[in-house]
Amino acid sequence: MLTHENLLVRRPHAGVMVAVPTLASILDIYRVRRMVEGQALRGALPGHPATDIMRDAVATAERARDAQDWRAAGTANMEFHRGIVALCDSEHLDRLYATVSAELRLAFGLLANPEYLHAPYVARNARILELTLGGDSAAAAAELDDYLVQSERTVAAAYSRRTAPEAT
Repeated sequence: MLTHENLLVRRPHAGVMVAVPTLASILDIYRVRRMVEGQALRGALPGHPATDIMRDAVATAERARDAQDWRAAGTANMEFHRGIVALCDSEHLDRLYATVSAELRLAFGLLANPEYLHAPYVARNARILELTLGGDSAAAAAELDDYLVQSERTVAAAYSRRTAPEAT
C-alpha cells in the first residue's frame, strides 16, 4: 500500500526504501493542492465546522512558533490544510489529500531547516482563516494561491540544492 501511495520504493536486489520525491512529483503535488484547496476555499461558508480544524491548527502553530518547535508548527500546518480540504465535505478528497499530504512530508524532508520552511506560513494561515471566517472566500483563495506558489518555490529550490552536482 505504501508503494502504491509513492511513500516507499521497491528496488530489485536492493529492497524497499523511503521514496525521495522527484521535482516533477513536487510540482504535481502543488498543482493538486492549488486545485483542491483553492476550490475548497472559494466555496467555503464562514460557519462550516471545518473552520474549527483550521482555527485549532492556527492556535497550535502559533504556540509552536513561540516555543521555536518548528516540527510541531509543521504538523499544525498540515492539519490546517487538512481543514481547508474538509470544507468540501468529500470523503474522496479527504483520502486524496491524506495521500498528497504524506508525499508532501517527504518533500519537506528535503529542507534541513524546518523554521525556514514553516515560519512564514504561521501568520499566513491565520490570515486565510480570518478571511474565510469573514466570508471573503475569494480573497482567502487568492492568499492561498500566493502562499502555495511561495511554498512550491521553497521546496523546489531545496530539491535543486540537494540534487545539484558538487562543485569541484
